[in-house]
Amino acid sequence: MKKRLYDEYIRRLLEVNDESKTEDEHRLIVQNFRGWVQGVEDAADYRFNGDYYYIALFDSGKMSERPICCGVFLDWKHKDAPQNTVEAVENIA
Repeated sequence: MKKRLYDEYIRRLLEVNDESKTEDEHRLIVQNFRGWVQGVEDAADYRFNGDYYYIALFDSGKMSERPICCGVFLDWKHKDAPQNTVEAVENIA
């Protein structure tokens, strides 16, 4: 079960960091993400940290280093073009 929750955590984290979203969409996604994370912690006592996920991408050179906290980009900004976050993840698989 923890593996499935972690996979869902990463899916949601990628959605949070997707810079193709509008600022309003981003705020809603962040709120839902934080609620989901808190719910998992309350119900199953699992905690996840997305920093490790992105640090592995940074170290591998598949993504440029960015400021993060708990896996969330601190410098998130809407961009018109698709963000390479999702592309980097697809290239890992």
